[in-house]
Amino acid sequence: MHHPDLTPAVMTGLGWYYLLAATLNASAAAYVAYMEMVSEGASRAGLRPKTRSLPGWMVTSVLVLYGAATLALLLREFIPQALTITFGLCGLANLIVAIGAGADAAHHAEVHSAGHGVGSDFHKPTLDDHIPAVGLGKPINRTLWALIWAITAVVFQAIGAAYILGGQVVLPQFMRDAADTVSGPTTFFVGATLLFYGLYRYRRFLANGLVAWTLTNLALLAFGMSMTDWDFRDIVTKPDNVPIIGLIVLVGFFTWIGLRRAVINDSRMAQGLPNLEELQPEKTLTWPDLVYTELIAMIGQTIFLTIWAIVLQAPLEQPASSTVAPNPSKAPWYFLGLQEMLVYFDPWMAGVVLPSMIVVGLMAMPYIDNNKQGNGYYTIEQRKFAWLTFQYGYLVLWVILILLGTFLRGPNWNFFGPYEYWDLHKVIPLNNINLSDIVWVQFLGTSRPTNVLIREAPGIVAVLAYFTVVPAILYRLFFRKYTEQAGIVRFLTLAVLLLFMASLPIKMVLRWTINLKYLVAIPEYFFNI
Repeated sequence: MHHPDLTPAVMTGLGWYYLLAATLNASAAAYVAYMEMVSEGASRAGLRPKTRSLPGWMVTSVLVLYGAATLALLLREFIPQALTITFGLCGLANLIVAIGAGADAAHHAEVHSAGHGVGSDFHKPTLDDHIPAVGLGKPINRTLWALIWAITAVVFQAIGAAYILGGQVVLPQFMRDAADTVSGPTTFFVGATLLFYGLYRYRRFLANGLVAWTLTNLALLAFGMSMTDWDFRDIVTKPDNVPIIGLIVLVGFFTWIGLRRAVINDSRMAQGLPNLEELQPEKTLTWPDLVYTELIAMIGQTIFLTIWAIVLQAPLEQPASSTVAPNPSKAPWYFLGLQEMLVYFDPWMAGVVLPSMIVVGLMAMPYIDNNKQGNGYYTIEQRKFAWLTFQYGYLVLWVILILLGTFLRGPNWNFFGPYEYWDLHKVIPLNNINLSDIVWVQFLGTSRPTNVLIREAPGIVAVLAYFTVVPAILYRLFFRKYTEQAGIVRFLTLAVLLLFMASLPIKMVLRWTINLKYLVAIPEYFFNI
């Protein structure tokens, strides 16, 4: 079904979206140009005072322009083209900040190089310099990066203005087709696993704030361009799905914060320095500090949810009918990971056993973890196994499955590319077979035995071997020292939990590679693995 990619309302929304992106980058340019950039844990001792400061004329100009924009917005019923005027005033404020910050950054660089200290203080660091955190590389060129973010702000502003003025900038069709072609459960999951490995392997690079902000800008641009596609926009803007976008932002931000502090702490401790948490040993009182903070957060969240409820329609549907089933029929977003597991496991396994093992595992973790390092501070080096296990389980085996189920599973639970129309009549031929079929029919060329235990013997042996042989291998290769310290019971508990966790990606791979449905299929007793 054909729908227009761009409508006047969509173009207006995209214009304001890019205005917000421009505002963020203009603010970033101002931050790099004027603010102190002494990173976490870096000492200010011995540094000369900074001379950079946000110009008063810039602050006044921004306040005047945004004030005029707010007034035009409030009086929009009486002012022709009020929204366009509001957009123009906000855009002008952004341009003043971006261009002013870039120019001042260049000016400060000239002053800095010409008269930076006298006598023995010449070239001595000052608070005008960027002092990086330990482990995050060298000081940055503030002029260069202020200009980069200023140019980025101007580009985003120009794109937004183009939409407001009627320009139809859309994502090229060949890029949409290419994305849909390579998309699939296999590429999605494998890609997520590779990205997770990249997050671990290149964590020092990704912990840099400039890298993170660059990736954020690329994500903003990709999301904005994707919103020019009707099918992508139709899925993303469903009231049920909008919170998931917020979830992606929050998960990405806090994962990066934790990663950055862990990288800094690991580098500091490797040099014999105290970690960041030890630099701030003061305790915060519950009353009034924490209670006030929670109260303010509660009020802010209440205001946010009230505005949300007014602006965004509740995803209420027609009363349930026994004759009409929604297609796709999806669980609440927090259960979509479980619903995705149903593709690979029987309901009793995906809906009962695996979730129970997650809960049991979290309860058992304090009792099977004998590594006392990493308590009270962020670290990866001292707790690699724990970091990799928990982050992979949370990010890839939980969050990614929720995203897959939310945005890429359509009618009949078929997989659809991000720019693909959710066609009710899409048919994907699948010929899933059980392990007993592979062994008896394909390998041995005979019919399956009628006796259930003999018929499913290959699968039963494989499952028993998985839970008996693999722990022995893990013990010999990785956990001998842990077992000596913690005991055999704790090791076996840990091994069982790990095996259940690994069973999900293993079952996924078997489904994708050989179309394996069940290792053990005994429908006579509703027992399938």
